[in-house]
Amino acid sequence: MDFEGRARIHSHLDIAPLIDIVFLLLVFFMLTSTFMVPEAIELELPDSKTASATDATPVVVLLDKAGQLALNGENIKLEKLKQKLKPLLVAGDETAIILKSDARTEVQVLIIVMDEIREAGGTNISLATLQK
Repeated sequence: MDFEGRARIHSHLDIAPLIDIVFLLLVFFMLTSTFMVPEAIELELPDSKTASATDATPVVVLLDKAGQLALNGENIKLEKLKQKLKPLLVAGDETAIILKSDARTEVQVLIIVMDEIREAGGTNISLATLQK
């Protein structure tokens, strides 16, 4: 027996235009985005059991194992450290200076950098470490 019923409506949603638009947006954002890798010195900080965090925004001096220096992220030579550091230190102010030195840096190089910081007027020098 064959009953005549309502004809079923088959609706079909075409998602091809949606995929095209999403793909175009992806390509647009990939082409207009800038991916900049900041220039930095690779450091492996030494460990410390008594390390503590500070809240102040200090002057940061980086020293890697090869003796390369950076002052607040800008690569500089040892001879120019004192000259670049003096304007950052206000006279009579205890500006915090954090010295981030690689764990494998020679001690003599570290002492020379610390002497340059002191000659520039920095008295509040802290060595950065990692908490265990």
